Amino acid sequence: MSAPTFQIPQDVIQPIIQANITAAIAQALGGSANVLEKAISTILSTQVDGEGKPSSYSHHSHRSWLDWAVGDAIRKAARAAIEEQIGTLQAALKEQMVAQLTKKNSPLIKQIAEGLAAGAFSPEAIKWRLTISPESRD
Repeated sequence: MSAPTFQIPQDVIQPIIQANITAAIAQALGGSANVLEKAISTILSTQVDGEGKPSSYSHHSHRSWLDWAVGDAIRKAARAAIEEQIGTLQAALKEQMVAQLTKKNSPLIKQIAEGLAAGAFSPEAIKWRLTISPESRD
């Protein structure tokens, strides 16, 4: 007499196997709380470059991701505050610029004139850009 066989669908067995594997891995690593703590610690202490990306070059990696993230948040907040203040002062800045440009002995006009004269009389200060594009001959 043969033993009965059962057909169990894979979609029933797979989640059970996955849960057992996950539990075994978590237990081997010291429990889920320990795994989470290690993962967060690793992320926060990862050495990153100036853009917050992990760098393979040791001379670029000089700060932790946490230090970079805090600095980046502060820079963004400061930039937003500065842009807001400049926005409220835009009319006053424009008025002051016009006043400086219309002054008879304006230092700003003097700087602009000296820059133009230096470019005109000092050819080494002028930068040239040459672009060559081929034309088709018909």
